[in-house]
Amino acid sequence: MFRHAVTVTGVVAATVTTLLACTASVPAGVSPSAASGVQLQTWLYPGSTGDSTCTAKSEYADNRVKNGALNPEYWSVGGNGAVTLETTADGSCNTYSAANVADLKAHSAYQYPTLSGMTTADVHALVSSNSTRTAAVTKVTSLVSDAGLSGVDVDLEDYWSWSTADFTNYKTFLKQLATALHAKGKRLQVDAPAMTEDASFYDYAAVAATGADDVVIMAYDEEFDTASGARCLPISPYDWLKKVTTYARSKVTDPSRLIIGLPSYGYSAPDPCDLDSVTGNIQFGDMKKSPGFSSNPTTTESRRDASSGEIRWVSGGVLYDYVDSVAMDRKLAVLKGLGVTKVSVWSLGGGNPWFSN
Repeated sequence: MFRHAVTVTGVVAATVTTLLACTASVPAGVSPSAASGVQLQTWLYPGSTGDSTCTAKSEYADNRVKNGALNPEYWSVGGNGAVTLETTADGSCNTYSAANVADLKAHSAYQYPTLSGMTTADVHALVSSNSTRTAAVTKVTSLVSDAGLSGVDVDLEDYWSWSTADFTNYKTFLKQLATALHAKGKRLQVDAPAMTEDASFYDYAAVAATGADDVVIMAYDEEFDTASGARCLPISPYDWLKKVTTYARSKVTDPSRLIIGLPSYGYSAPDPCDLDSVTGNIQFGDMKKSPGFSSNPTTTESRRDASSGEIRWVSGGVLYDYVDSVAMDRKLAVLKGLGVTKVSVWSLGGGNPWFSN
């Protein structure tokens, strides 16, 4: 779920500039009902017993997405293209079992279990042959239908390393899956990289044309676009978030089919930035153990970055950055100002912050 964006240029830049000129600046504060009027969903990923991610169940038990969706990772793609069902019987949390399905349904209106493939090799193995595509479609569609779940969330990544053939076969896979799901009355969500201009490796409009019901833009990890020798950028700066969202809306013109993903986690990196040494997806429970962390409100506010709302400080030559509830509220305010009505959060678990309500 952690990918970087393409820099905005040319015609798209002009479009973005026009829209941003009409958009109010980020508010210094937001209503206590920050998430009102927005349909929320959130991802959960597997962990071993005792891992901090396993607290996700107790976190969503407060019904924070009672009217939204929960997206647990149920399937992973192997190097041979085979899709493996991850189950609680293996000792993992946030994975498939009848009890897990029942708990998800008790605390959400929709459930979209994730099919996850994180490397180009795995994606290639899955999508490059009709046999592996068909096997995967049959496997995930059958479970979703039998379990009465809402649909499937496809998270196949490492996008920028894909060949033209990989993207073509990926679209074929999505079309097969969408067709099979729709025949069962189910829906397809597709996770997509944050982009601000056209690129050869991915095309939002082409993905939407496969029959995907929702395109989910993972609008975070801008730190990976940091220039050499500079301090690492925030996870999701406001202006960049606007550009990503504006570009996405130019490609997926039906706003009901567009979901913007926001971050709830932290990272650390050498200062100046070394992109090969970034430690990402640090959960808040672990971030609190970092050198120099402070829970003092005055100190926290003194560290709040004006461009992103994120809490940033340097200790021992290492930059620390995390998204707290205030930053989440302000990023959400940016999206609401752009007319976004559907938002997904990466991720629950480890005490990661949530919106103020």
